[in-house]
Amino acid sequence: MLALGAPSAFASFIVAPHTAGRDGDLSGNTVASPNDAGSAQYINPAGVVSETADQTMFAVAAMNFTAHYDNGMGYNHTSSKTPVLVNFWYGLGDWSGWKMSVAAYGSVGTAFDFSADPGNGVPSRLMGKLTVLNLGFVIGRQLTKDLRVGMQLTPRYGKQQFQAPTPLGNAEFDIDGFGIVGTLGLVYDLSDDLSLGLAYQSPGLVDMDGSGEVNGQKQGVEHNLHTPQSVTAGAAFQWTPKTNLLAQMKWTDYGQFENGDIKWDKTTALNQPFIGSARGRIRWGLGLEHEVVPNSFLRLSFSYEPWMIDREAVRPYLFDTRDFMVMAGYEIRYETLSLGFIGGYSTSTDRTISAAENGLTPGTYGTENDVMAGFRITWHR
Repeated sequence: MLALGAPSAFASFIVAPHTAGRDGDLSGNTVASPNDAGSAQYINPAGVVSETADQTMFAVAAMNFTAHYDNGMGYNHTSSKTPVLVNFWYGLGDWSGWKMSVAAYGSVGTAFDFSADPGNGVPSRLMGKLTVLNLGFVIGRQLTKDLRVGMQLTPRYGKQQFQAPTPLGNAEFDIDGFGIVGTLGLVYDLSDDLSLGLAYQSPGLVDMDGSGEVNGQKQGVEHNLHTPQSVTAGAAFQWTPKTNLLAQMKWTDYGQFENGDIKWDKTTALNQPFIGSARGRIRWGLGLEHEVVPNSFLRLSFSYEPWMIDREAVRPYLFDTRDFMVMAGYEIRYETLSLGFIGGYSTSTDRTISAAENGLTPGTYGTENDVMAGFRITWHR
């Protein structure tokens, strides 16, 4: 779910660590060097105070996402999906010293979807889908020679689908709705070679409602999805005239997911938090950006984050694992446009959860080694 702005974040995509822009090449480690559309719209809005204010960008990337669940009692199934990440940026230029832009970003197709297996105690699908699409309004200003700031207000649209067996029968719903979130950021140049970046994303909200049913009984369903606040800090060092080194840490308060309740109109016994128990986590990473030949850039990076959903709250239709991500990108800049290509690989470790730790859905959870690929085009006006 891109842009809920990252569980093993990449592994279950509850909150994505980056978009398909230059920030994706660098695993999202661009808070101190957000000089591209992807970073400015998703990592640090102070990035609008750069040449991005006069650019238009379109980026798309797809990844294979394969998850498996083995309950240790005969049910052993795989879910395979292909999420697509899309982002668009249109710089509005300068207005009385303020740089402005509009941006749209989100994901399509991210899901867990395990098939039914009545012979092994699972009479219906185990399916959970959540998509959040964002429309950001970005504004920023150069306050001093060394300090630039930015802010973003982001209306958002969310859609959620769910199906799973319960003690009361098969339960399913299809709901959607709207919400909002905000982001503040700054970049401070300590010297010509060293920059520091800081960004804060506020807690967000998406109020969704729609129809559902439990054991054939139709009813309304509501979910006030709370998305977590986060603080991102990092540094960018111009090691040589052609080589830039980046380092970053991002703390995300995933426990705020517990504030969002799924409520059934009639079958109130099934009312529950979106995630029953989660904990704040830190994602950290490093990146390298090198100008191979004039106007051609190679980027390499990695990031790491442990799981955030506690063992008692893991479910087949919503789980996460510890992940380690490696990303790479190559971009060629021409006079009026740039072409970029992105690729990545994420590996994770399985989680085996005992019945003592999780009485509802124990077993072994994991994801395969995920691969991402995509491209982007940027027009320079």
